[in-house]
Amino acid sequence: MRLGLLDIGSTAARVEIVELDRSRMPKADWSVKAKTKLAEHTGGDGVVTERGIEQAVRAVRRCVRAAAAEQPDVLVAFGTSAVRDAVNGAELRCRLAEAAGTRIGVLSPRDEAAVTYCAARRWHGRPGSLMTTVDIGGGTIDVAAGTADEPDDVVTLPCGAARLTRQYLPDDPPAPEQLAELDAVLGERLPAALHRFAGRDLGHPLALSSVLRQLAVLSESTGTDVVRHPIRLRRDRLAPWIDRLAVLDKAQRAALPGVSRSRARRILAGAVVAERTLRCIGVEELEICPWGLREGLVFRFGEAYREGWPEPRGAVKGMASALFA
Repeated sequence: MRLGLLDIGSTAARVEIVELDRSRMPKADWSVKAKTKLAEHTGGDGVVTERGIEQAVRAVRRCVRAAAAEQPDVLVAFGTSAVRDAVNGAELRCRLAEAAGTRIGVLSPRDEAAVTYCAARRWHGRPGSLMTTVDIGGGTIDVAAGTADEPDDVVTLPCGAARLTRQYLPDDPPAPEQLAELDAVLGERLPAALHRFAGRDLGHPLALSSVLRQLAVLSESTGTDVVRHPIRLRRDRLAPWIDRLAVLDKAQRAALPGVSRSRARRILAGAVVAERTLRCIGVEELEICPWGLREGLVFRFGEAYREGWPEPRGAVKGMASALFA
């Protein structure tokens, strides 16, 4: 069975085709993406501009047209926090659904963290061992811990890199007082929210998300050696980059190792919240996990497919209805 999974995020829309009956690995056979630029077109008040909605609609149409030629049996579409948390999110989802020809679902922050943790658990293996995940997205930061397929403890905060950039670092590059305000705000919020992780055994700590992977490339590389596939993000190597990034504008950051143009504006806020989070939970380094939300969803749909005979298509659609609001 061919599942089409359309992910509408803050930088791009991406559709993947996955053969659910071919393998238990969450590997796409085909994919295409188009830029949404939702983060760039969301104001400090959380409203996506008309230009931003139109850009996202074009991106979704392009993805869906391309996917139609691959003839998926089921197309499931969902939006991440850029869609879920927009002040005008109802209008945005309606117009995206019209462009996609299907409903646009969203996960709650807690459910999104749990699905991502599930993917990391599959990648990490070692059933029954303690594992902790740190995920910094555009809208939220999630810390989850547990010993089973589902996390026992989840904290999710509205402190994602894109959100913090909009709220506290509007200038490019930011003024020193803007960075100081961001650091002060995180200094109040994070210790209070993450105190129960501090001082306890966190088992195997893993880093999820593109922001953390890009920060790992940046902080592990040197002037002559770019580490394209780092295995860890280390706090002592990350911390010095905060002051360096703070004096660079978007274009200068995008020229650095590992920093994509689409995330160059938010990489500073990502570095600040990442360093603060590691300090709060008492972890000096995180192993980089290549799997995340999309892989976690593929696992969920794969399980529904295998358990759904004699109507696997209906089972997959039922799983989508159960997962997404």
